[in-house]
Amino acid sequence: MRRPRQRMFSRRALLSQLGAGAALSPFLPLLNASGQELVVPKRLLLLFTPDGSPDSDGPENALDWRPVGTETDFTLHEIHKPLEPLQSKIVVPWGLTMSANGAGEQHAYGMAGIFTGATLHDAEDGADFDGGNGHRTGWGSGPSVDQFVASELGPDAPYQYAVDDPIQETLYRTLELGVQCSQPHSVYRMIYKGDKQPIHPEVNAQAAFDRLFSEPVGDPEAVARRRAEQGAILDLLKNDVERLRTRVSSEEYPKIEAHLEGLRAIERRLDATVATGCTAPTDPPDLVGTSNEHFPDEIRIMMDLIRHSFACDLTRVASLQISRGFSNVTHTWLGQTMAHHTMSHDTTADHRPELQAIDNWYAGHVHYLLDTMNQIDEGNGTLLDNTLVVWGRELGTTSHRMGPVPLVLAGGARGALSTGRFLDFNEQKHARLLVSVCRLMGLDVNTFGNIDPDSGPLAGIG
Repeated sequence: MRRPRQRMFSRRALLSQLGAGAALSPFLPLLNASGQELVVPKRLLLLFTPDGSPDSDGPENALDWRPVGTETDFTLHEIHKPLEPLQSKIVVPWGLTMSANGAGEQHAYGMAGIFTGATLHDAEDGADFDGGNGHRTGWGSGPSVDQFVASELGPDAPYQYAVDDPIQETLYRTLELGVQCSQPHSVYRMIYKGDKQPIHPEVNAQAAFDRLFSEPVGDPEAVARRRAEQGAILDLLKNDVERLRTRVSSEEYPKIEAHLEGLRAIERRLDATVATGCTAPTDPPDLVGTSNEHFPDEIRIMMDLIRHSFACDLTRVASLQISRGFSNVTHTWLGQTMAHHTMSHDTTADHRPELQAIDNWYAGHVHYLLDTMNQIDEGNGTLLDNTLVVWGRELGTTSHRMGPVPLVLAGGARGALSTGRFLDFNEQKHARLLVSVCRLMGLDVNTFGNIDPDSGPLAGIG
């Protein structure tokens, strides 16, 4: 009599069949192939602030923001001075020229290219925008690096499961937030899903809070209740896995043990989530993202939402766009009376002191974000240590040069990035930096965007 065929079970198929994806997706840990080790997630955050570094029409002034010193012993310029307390956790890639071109003028194709390395299309039906100085533009022509990273998977990437897998590690594959980014327009958008596919950031802090934290994750009673519910589900799953022992050969027992250990790791992750950095941010006030006076508060609120979303593993890839190309913010809290972009082109006076004060002010906000991320202990380091933050702008300088573009990297990308360095890349194209970002995120690529094909990464970064 023929014996019934014994089934072979992969870990993913097993968890999918048992319903773990639906029940546990908000807290599903990043497990290695054996299912026996709990690994803290790797995250990516793209951060944008407007306009280039302050200069005049003299080329010598384009060097104003360059750090002084050696690779590991350097002094930051005034525009980055607030980052000094965390200098050991940043990298300044000096001298890069932006890989951006196409329709419109520099603000327009700089916005389209800063995180895509791709050209900006000419205007067409359904996408016809004022690209500056009388030029018309369409949308950008390629995906931004955050969307590409989030669409991929790998053992050292933020995600181990595909976008269409029934099991998802986080509630949101990506998160796009913004502060006073204005209406859909080629000069006001930096994130793209693909060719002619801009993603419009959520600029309403209350709406973002309600979507992300509809359940009170930081409330002890709510956390305990959810933990008990998920613990009960895990107990059922473990019982089901135990029963599988009677349906597989003895050679398959190690796999069953790996599945059980994987479920135990989920329990450990749930316990860690309760005990460490997963708390809800404060419910934001009802601010409408159009008031100049609310601009500073909105920045902090959106930064808090991203930090808490990372700590609670709601997403592992995010972006924050602060203002836009042609930024019309007037920094009254700095004693200024002229809008940022207007000031950068006003020839009646030397506005570099005021423009540097704006950059210094933005750097202070970036320090706030990095510092609060650095205060969340994740066991193998801090939330900042396990994240790669890429801070960029749409221009190199206020006089529309595309280099040297002020870029800063922060965080360790879970050990992939060696920080505390100032590196001179001597007019290399910034598409190489985008390739390096992909590699730091665990992806084996050699090109990014459609402007500098097969550029390879930047030596010494990734």
